[in-house]
Amino acid sequence: MWDDPHRLNRLSAWLLFATGVFAGALATRALTEHLFPLREVTVLGAGQAETRQAVGGVVRGLKGGFFTLDLDAARMAFEGLPWVRQATVRRIWPNRLVVEVEEHVPAAAWNGQQMLNTQGERFPVRPWPGLPRVYAPEGSEREVARRLAEFQALLDPAGWRIEALQFSPRGAWRLTLEDGAAEPTRPRVSLELGRERLAERVQRFVLFYPAAVQRLGPLTQIDLRYPNGFAAKVMQGGDKNTKAQAGAARTGEKGPQAARTAAADAPFQRNTTLI
Repeated sequence: MWDDPHRLNRLSAWLLFATGVFAGALATRALTEHLFPLREVTVLGAGQAETRQAVGGVVRGLKGGFFTLDLDAARMAFEGLPWVRQATVRRIWPNRLVVEVEEHVPAAAWNGQQMLNTQGERFPVRPWPGLPRVYAPEGSEREVARRLAEFQALLDPAGWRIEALQFSPRGAWRLTLEDGAAEPTRPRVSLELGRERLAERVQRFVLFYPAAVQRLGPLTQIDLRYPNGFAAKVMQGGDKNTKAQAGAARTGEKGPQAARTAAADAPFQRNTTLI
């Protein structure tokens, strides 16, 4: 080929043409960005202070003008922020970009390292104090979030708050509850729920806890895995524990060892000018 003048001429012409097209594209892009720059970026939905602080850095990193900005790349940049669950990005003529972010709603601290949101998704934020502590195997996030919300809804009328939830690899559930009042009067109590009839067992606790406490005194541990009753560990004198057993105890039973149940089976907006 190198000794064929005609082929060399055609190759040279093709290279010149390709170079001209490339140079023209670059010039057109530069002219477009100069004539149609992005002058305002509005971010909606950023409620967390960490998100608001990080938005400026993301905006400064956006490349391109009104027509040349890669919207998918911009969306991914905002979704890379720890608190942002998802983002949408759209252009507004003639020079605006509007970004709407949906932030995670924290539901619990996941295994002491991350947060679990209400959709059952983990996100890489250090857990807040005061959130329910969840200890569960990976892959159970959605089930745990669903159960956590279900249990808390059942406990709310009685003023209990879930302090910790444990879900074992074998499928057993355990709750640690604390008094949700501003000035707590009830001691912390642990509930063994087992693997089945979970909502029913939580409802049984809510229904019969006051009567059991009235008869026995403060309870610190309750095993609800019995079909018609529960086993309870009673706190006596503030530091001495005894165990009260209830299998299928009837209403008339008396004595400190009978823990009876009846077995009733304005969005935030931040403007940035890019010049």
